[in-house]
Amino acid sequence: MINEPTDLHFLGNYTRDIPVSLNRMMENAYDWEHLPFVHPSSFASIELIDEGGWGWRCKTTLPPAAGGGEQVVELLVDRPNHYWATTVLEGTGEGVQIHTQATQKGADDSRAIEVDVRFYLPQAPETDEQSAIILGYLQAQYKTLYDEDEALMSARQDALDLRKAPSKAAPQTVDLGPEAELHRDKSQPVELSTGRFVVRHHKGEWIAHAAVCPHMLGPLGDADIDEYGVIACPWHAYRFALSDGVEQEGRCGNLPTPPAIRLVDGHLFIGE
Repeated sequence: MINEPTDLHFLGNYTRDIPVSLNRMMENAYDWEHLPFVHPSSFASIELIDEGGWGWRCKTTLPPAAGGGEQVVELLVDRPNHYWATTVLEGTGEGVQIHTQATQKGADDSRAIEVDVRFYLPQAPETDEQSAIILGYLQAQYKTLYDEDEALMSARQDALDLRKAPSKAAPQTVDLGPEAELHRDKSQPVELSTGRFVVRHHKGEWIAHAAVCPHMLGPLGDADIDEYGVIACPWHAYRFALSDGVEQEGRCGNLPTPPAIRLVDGHLFIGE
């Protein structure tokens, strides 16, 4: 069990209702990898030092807009109580602790929680004005963080629901319509019996690839494709070669092989 500190100055807190489950919230707390990609205004980079059921410890770099500098950050998790404590062990903000309690609202399986984020400083600010400025900054930062996390957690829950839902008779082939009328700058989502894919125009031709990342079901439909034909998931920056679907650092499974695309009588088809 993690206890609130008694040797630090309690500055204030930030509370918020979030329309997600406790499972998604706790999963998010353990997920250090997403921080620089989902929260670029707060984290420029992150490097794992250690992790386990207890939480994680990482070296982070702050973006210039957040003051720059490096930190060693540790997050300890009390999973049964849906509680976690973040401590800056070294670097910018050393000694700051942020404790978070997540609480279920409504039925046990409902997607409605409250988070209470409590800010602790190594020393009390010199004036009430300074205290208000620091608290206001932290509250604004955590509003942004939870805006971004809420979008990720909700999208992940939607993706999990789609994967778990009873499979309807998805077609083997889809007619996307007249090829000349399809938007070249917009992805076309397609659900087939073989999975979820997108069709998009790239380097003068139509291509298809998986719509979701095999790591944590992140959205790939509008992800950028680099000059080498590699696509990166916006949640964790796992990178996949579209030529064979292989993740470039071997961190997860491959993308499924997309179905063939063909032009028939001016219509674009995908599938068998």
